[in-house]
Amino acid sequence: MSYNGHAVIDMDSHIYENWDLDRTYKEYMDPEYRDKYEEFSRVLKGQFVGAALWPRSPVYPMGTYDSVGFRPTSAMPQGIGTGEPSRAPTHHGMEIDAACNWDPEVRLRDMDRAGIDTNVMFASFSDSFCVLKEIGFESALNRAYHRYMYNYCAGQEGRLRWVGNSTLRDVPETIAQLKHWTEHDDNFAGMFISRACPDGTMLDNPVLHPLFAVSQELDMPIWIHGGANRPPLTPWVHATNALYHGVGGAYALSALIGGGVFDLFPTLRVGLFESGCGWMPWIVEKLDDGFRPGSALTPNLKLKPSEIVAEGRVFCAVEADEDFIEHTVEVLGEDILLFSTDYPHQGTPWPDGVSMITERKGLSDSAKVKMLSENGKRFLPRLAD
Repeated sequence: MSYNGHAVIDMDSHIYENWDLDRTYKEYMDPEYRDKYEEFSRVLKGQFVGAALWPRSPVYPMGTYDSVGFRPTSAMPQGIGTGEPSRAPTHHGMEIDAACNWDPEVRLRDMDRAGIDTNVMFASFSDSFCVLKEIGFESALNRAYHRYMYNYCAGQEGRLRWVGNSTLRDVPETIAQLKHWTEHDDNFAGMFISRACPDGTMLDNPVLHPLFAVSQELDMPIWIHGGANRPPLTPWVHATNALYHGVGGAYALSALIGGGVFDLFPTLRVGLFESGCGWMPWIVEKLDDGFRPGSALTPNLKLKPSEIVAEGRVFCAVEADEDFIEHTVEVLGEDILLFSTDYPHQGTPWPDGVSMITERKGLSDSAKVKMLSENGKRFLPRLAD
C-alpha cells in the first residue's frame, strides 16, 4: 500500500458518530451524566447533530443552499441514528458501509482498497457541543468519545490514530485530556480545536495560550478543523459550504500568525484541515502586505508571515481533486501539505484519493512522497514509529 516505499497517511478522516450516537457515547459516559445523556440521545436520534443543535438559517445568499448532508430527517439514509448496517452514497457515487464508524475491520478493509496505510480520525460534530448550556456535559461527551476511540484504535498496529476533542470553554479540562491521552495511548494524535473560539474570538485569544504551551511541551500538534454553517461560527456565517471552509482556514491562520502564536511558541506545529490549500498562497501574500512585525496591530509578531510559513510549522491538508495543489507547492514549497480524504463523509474521493495525487503530472515525485507520507510524520512525529 505504500507509495515508493513510504507509508501513505490519511491525515483527515472521520468517525461519523451521528450514525449511531449510542454506540459512540452511551457506554463510555461518566456515571453522573448518564441520565442527561439519555435525554440528549433521545432528542438527537434520527437527526444530524449539527443541524439539531444549530438549525440552519433561512438566509441563503446564493439562492440554492450548498449543503453537506444537513437534510430533513425524512431524507436521511436508512439506519441513520440507529446503528443499523447501512450504506451512505458519496458525491463520487460510491457507497461506504456505515459500520466503519464502529467496526475497525470495516475501516481497515476500506483503507486497504484505497491504498492507505494509516488513518487519522476526527469526530464529525463535537465542536458544535459548545452550544450546550452545561459546559460539564460538553466535557463529559468529549471524555466518552476519547474512551471510545481508545478502544476503537487498540490492537491495530498503529494503523488507526485519533484526534481528541477540546472543550474550549474549559481549557484546563482540555489540557488534562491532552496530558492523559498523550501518556496513555500511542494512537492519540493531539487536540482538535475549531477555527474560532465559541465566544467568537479568534485563535490568538490568550485563553488558548496554556493549551498551546502544553502541546509544544509534549511535542503534540494542534489540529484545526471546522464544519460549515454551525458553531463555532467563522465569517461568513451564511456562506455556502464551497466558500465557508476556505474562509475559515484563512481566518484561523490569520489569527495565529497575526497574534504572534508562532513567535510566542517557537516549536508549536499547527495543521489546517478541511479547508483545501489553494487559498494559502494568496492569503500569505496578503498577510505579508498587511501584517508588520512589532507594529501596533501585530505587537507579538516577530517574523513576516511568509517567513513563518517557510519555517515548516504550518501545515495544510489538501483535497485530492483540487486544481491548485501544484501552484501551492510552487509558491510555498513541498513541506507544508498533508494528504486527506475526509472518509467516510459524502465529499470523500474514496477509494481514488491516493491515485489522484500520484497521477498528477505537475507534481514532482518528492512532493508526492512528502504530501502522502513524510510531511505527516513531521507534523505528528508519533507516526514515524
